[in-house]
Amino acid sequence: MSTRPRSIVLLALALVLLVGGLAAWSRGDQAGAAARTRSLGCPPGLGTGAPGVTRREIKVASISTQTGILAADFGSLVPGVRAYFDMVDAHGGVDGRKIVLAYNLDDAGLSSQFQADVHTAINQDHAFAVAVSSYWFTPSYFVATCTPTYGYNVDGNWAGPPNLFAASGSVLTLKAIVPAVAYLIDRTHSKSVAVLAYNVSTSSDLCRTTVSLLRTAGYHVAFTDLRLPPIDANLTPDVQRIQRSGADLIVSCMTVTGNVALARDVQEYGLHVHQLWFDGADASVVKKYASLLQGVYFNVLNVPETAAQRYPGVYPGLETYLKVMRRYAPGYADNALALDGWESAALMVAGIKAAGRHLTQAAVVAATNRLTDFTAGGLEEPVDWQTAHYLPTRTSCSAFEEVRGARVLPALGKGKQVYVCFSAKDVRHPKPIAPVPGLPGPR
Repeated sequence: MSTRPRSIVLLALALVLLVGGLAAWSRGDQAGAAARTRSLGCPPGLGTGAPGVTRREIKVASISTQTGILAADFGSLVPGVRAYFDMVDAHGGVDGRKIVLAYNLDDAGLSSQFQADVHTAINQDHAFAVAVSSYWFTPSYFVATCTPTYGYNVDGNWAGPPNLFAASGSVLTLKAIVPAVAYLIDRTHSKSVAVLAYNVSTSSDLCRTTVSLLRTAGYHVAFTDLRLPPIDANLTPDVQRIQRSGADLIVSCMTVTGNVALARDVQEYGLHVHQLWFDGADASVVKKYASLLQGVYFNVLNVPETAAQRYPGVYPGLETYLKVMRRYAPGYADNALALDGWESAALMVAGIKAAGRHLTQAAVVAATNRLTDFTAGGLEEPVDWQTAHYLPTRTSCSAFEEVRGARVLPALGKGKQVYVCFSAKDVRHPKPIAPVPGLPGPR
């Protein structure tokens, strides 16, 4: 299971961290943060109603790319959202109301259709909240109406407004992943690194930041190509150059399709290198391409699916997720974006519960922004929504997985703790720090 950056990168890490530009939002000092925290609610006059709410239901919409060439990267949010709602509704809903995904809109990978879907969901369907997974996400109308909005952070423009709740936090911090990369370099005894990315900001920004910080910290980056076409890239010339460069670790900021193509060329040219991917840790991918993926590491933000079998009883939130997904959405239990959907639905329900019986959109926004340690039931590093709209994290916790044979297994963690945490500023031979309070797993 992988995430961005969540879902990264995610992806999604894939992950949330895989995609995403650096959010243009001030870090601020503590006084400024406190002032902004007090204002984390809908602006006056917005969100005062309860569209889609009846005595028995709360109607929610989703907008995602379910058809077209982008569907593989953005189409799986809905099964995770729906599965979480089904679980909640099977236990009576919230205060007697079922949470219903009543409107499932497909933007077909088109910017114009996405904009039309936004107005359909809010103005025509009168949805109480919206879950979003689209490359074309733009926040303006969601913000203008203060509609509670949740989902996959693809390009960093979720940061700031109090009603935008991206899975794992609304600020993407590109620098935060670099200590984990440096740690893997040290642990694999790699002498030099090659870095590959697409020529779009959703990929190149992350890897460009990684290259810069690694070089500043004294690591040898032997080869980079951050201008690969995002569709049907020919990686053979790059693999040949990597072979000549002597790099023994490849860091990829590409999607799973590009990563698999990379692995195929690496095998064909007989390179004995490690690889670090931020996308592709799904069990189905590993099973299908196991012969190509030996020596591949994944870095993910969420508790990896493999921890359930490896450490039974240690990660009950993960076990619940897998059990429910296998019941309500079989085939998506190991899907990174479906996990983002689950986490988004969990946050939505948590905000609705915290808002109480006198339900309005503004009440849910305000109540959600009072949650200080949200983990989606033990699936992710705690998110403090008092600051997660505008402050990048000072620490970074993520999990490593390694492909061994036909399985992908937790790697580099201490004992049964799958997470490894670092100071975001510690790049030169980084040392893991103590797990942050509330982190899933043993202390």
